Amino acid sequence: MWIVSENEDKYISSTWGASVRLQQGVPKEVGRDLALLCLQNGCVQTDEQPKVIEEVKVIEEVVIEEEAAVEQETTIVLEDMTKEQLEGHGRTLGIELDRRKKKADLIEEIIAAQDI
Repeated sequence: MWIVSENEDKYISSTWGASVRLQQGVPKEVGRDLALLCLQNGCVQTDEQPKVIEEVKVIEEVVIEEEAAVEQETTIVLEDMTKEQLEGHGRTLGIELDRRKKKADLIEEIIAAQDI
């Protein structure tokens, strides 16, 4: 049963140990036995249930900033990589590089594979 105290905040307790704290104007759902005690103490029954206000958090700005940071982090500088790293990167592109070649030649092969 939904109960509301219209005039003041109330604290109602029973002889069997149950109690309820009611704020003025705020509906509260209580059991039938406590509801009867509340009605005897000046509260009224209501069908109105409290409205749940959902908090809307602004996370869109953070996501956009994180995407920009990820894009910056994923920029690969081929000149800074070792021959072994270039070989591994080439495998991710589906090409097999020969590490016996010069580093500049390996970079050219990777760039050619990316342009395809």
